[in-house]
Amino acid sequence: MRNHRLFAISGLALLTALAGCQSVGPDYTAPKFDLVGAYTPDIPIIAASQTQQGRWWESSTDPVLKSLIDEGVANNLDLKIAISRIRAAAATARGVEAANGPTIDASVDGSAERSTSSRASGSRVDDLGYGAGLDLSWSPDIWGGQSREEEVATADYLEQVYLREDVYRTMIADIITNYIELRGAQKRLGLLQDSLDLQRQTSNIVQVRLQTGLGSELDLSRARAEVADLEATVPTLQTSIDRSINAISILVGAQPGQHRDLLLDVSPLPEFQSSPPIGIPADLLRRRPDVRAAELALISATSQIGVETATLYPELTLSGSLALGVTGFGTGPIIRTAMAAIGALIEGTIYDGGERRANITVAEEEAEQAFLTYRQTLLNAIEEVESAIYGYVGAMQQRDSLIASVQYHSDAFEQSRVRYVQGLSDFLDVLDSQRSLTGSLQSLADAETDLELETINLYSAAGLSVEDVERYANDAGVTLVNG
Repeated sequence: MRNHRLFAISGLALLTALAGCQSVGPDYTAPKFDLVGAYTPDIPIIAASQTQQGRWWESSTDPVLKSLIDEGVANNLDLKIAISRIRAAAATARGVEAANGPTIDASVDGSAERSTSSRASGSRVDDLGYGAGLDLSWSPDIWGGQSREEEVATADYLEQVYLREDVYRTMIADIITNYIELRGAQKRLGLLQDSLDLQRQTSNIVQVRLQTGLGSELDLSRARAEVADLEATVPTLQTSIDRSINAISILVGAQPGQHRDLLLDVSPLPEFQSSPPIGIPADLLRRRPDVRAAELALISATSQIGVETATLYPELTLSGSLALGVTGFGTGPIIRTAMAAIGALIEGTIYDGGERRANITVAEEEAEQAFLTYRQTLLNAIEEVESAIYGYVGAMQQRDSLIASVQYHSDAFEQSRVRYVQGLSDFLDVLDSQRSLTGSLQSLADAETDLELETINLYSAAGLSVEDVERYANDAGVTLVNG
């Protein structure tokens, strides 16, 4: 009997020692993407005097924009949702780790009994007692399925961290984009007011010439029609301004219109003293939080294969119990009892109709989908950078051409107005040149706004600083293969 006990204990010890020594399923290996070493277009030099800084938005010279960004970081609702998801994922990871550890249950019970003899003597016996017990259960991680579960939970947690960082990246870009659109619309409205003033002056000149017999009713009608056309554009620009103000309020977690008084004061387009390093396409593996999150989803899906594979093998459960009891308080003798037991149970499924194999296949296909999603996310990030570069270069060329165009149209308008006053040209020349100047000024304002927007698109597409992104992995104690 003693030899049989030693053999059983030795067998249990051997199985327990195997716990954590091997993990079924594939280990994660970072995919090697065949990336071209450079972007197709040449990376533009945004400004030779600018320094490269990951948190480029902090270098804004606009105090209003700075305050809006700070408010958005503190109150943006999408950020709060993302933070809540991080806390939920962290709790899930803690729960998985706790579930894989030993379980201890405790119990306490009490009893009271009275018995009376039916004989004439009528003897009576009182018996009081209590008991307490502990039950322990633990399933050692022989095949590594539990460690794979913890890998899944950790990867899911860190994925939420990076998804929060991507919300942070896009939120800042959205605030700045709406702010630029607001300032651009305000600038166009100011130019429109200037054009209206100029057109009204022209209309007055036509009216004076009509009164002196040098003009015609047709010229006056045309001049007044031009004033009415410009006035009709004012409500459209005002609507654009109102919508941008409301969008900014929502982005910073406030009620629409709450920042109206702050933003109605006209300011120029914001400027930034630094820019992020654009780098090479491979840099996006580290700089873009959405790419990092996609990689973590792949890590999680790869570990899930191991979780499902572990179900093919038998599971060992070790259990133990300790019970203490005392009875006999009263008229009876006091009896103390103590019982201890330890056992082991090996469970395994002999036949399940292929369910577990099917679950493994599902996990493998989901890992393949996660890989393709990871690759697609990376390609989309590269496309965003390349498109932003093209957009920036095109917007700059357009802006430079329109600067010259405005100067030419301004000269043409002045010449046509002088010639009209001198009676050397028709009023249509004045009207056409003034209309062309107004359109050119508006186009230049649009081009300057578009250039600012393309700049922000490029900055946002480049991602966050590696240091900002990596600190979340360090805080979680996880090092990514592509980190």
